[in-house]
Amino acid sequence: MFESLTIEELKILNEGRHSVKFNEGEVILKQGTRADYLVSVIEGFAKMYIEGPHNRNLVLDFIKPWKLMGGPGAQVEGKHKYSVVAVQETLVCFIDQGNFKKVLATNSEFSEQYLMYCSGKYLAALDRMVNISQKQMHGRVADALIYLSSEIYGCPTIGEEISRQDIAEYTCMSKDSAIRVLKEFERDEIINLDRRQIEVLDTSRLLEISDKG
Repeated sequence: MFESLTIEELKILNEGRHSVKFNEGEVILKQGTRADYLVSVIEGFAKMYIEGPHNRNLVLDFIKPWKLMGGPGAQVEGKHKYSVVAVQETLVCFIDQGNFKKVLATNSEFSEQYLMYCSGKYLAALDRMVNISQKQMHGRVADALIYLSSEIYGCPTIGEEISRQDIAEYTCMSKDSAIRVLKEFERDEIINLDRRQIEVLDTSRLLEISDKG
């Protein structure tokens, strides 16, 4: 997306831009705080979630390089509508929101690409909302395991950084229910639970469970 920018426009974005390294568990963005910066993960990955009532969270996504974070809350209310926490040691780039808007106003190609990027995230959120509301627990957990192994880790093994609580909050179910489904998948030799890691043994079975919902 940034390849369409001129040298002068890149200079504008670089004004006030800075990078910060966060340790595992440290909060990168806090829901409700001022959204003065767009944020992009450079190394590592993070968890994006909405803080609900009664300490119940909804995990929206797991963020790997180079996704931009800021979203509609920054544009509409000037506040972050979600929190982001480092899942492992994570290097993050902060881009000044005002400078970003200046570049959007001067480069129509960049604006169109950014609009397409935001639209893609919106469509993905709609698909996930439908899956969560209409699929049974097994289908939701299958979706989570497929996404984590293929899109986040890029291999069959889901690291110990992803807790059972994370999976529960990503699939909108209780921790006990998520653990029960995972154990059933292990019994059926679809996955292997090795302490805190999860190894996907049969992706085709997970895809079948996902399709059936």
